[in-house]
Amino acid sequence: MPQAFLPSNLPITDTHATVTIEPTTEPGREKVLLTVTGSAYAIERVIHELYRVGFAEVREWSKPIPTGKVNEVMRVLTRYVIME
Repeated sequence: MPQAFLPSNLPITDTHATVTIEPTTEPGREKVLLTVTGSAYAIERVIHELYRVGFAEVREWSKPIPTGKVNEVMRVLTRYVIME
């Protein structure tokens, strides 16, 4: 079975960096953003469960981003898929 998801090739060096450099888009690849919204605790549980089943490393998710609602944040995972 072909690999549908490709990991980002960006090195993880400083987890406190505020600027993210996006890799150049390659032909045949499309960027997909996955978002999780809810309380910080609930999101953390979901992200760890996704890690447990092998979906994504915990460090691949963004830091919590406020949504403007009380006790609600959002975290984003960027993936690249091969377009066939």
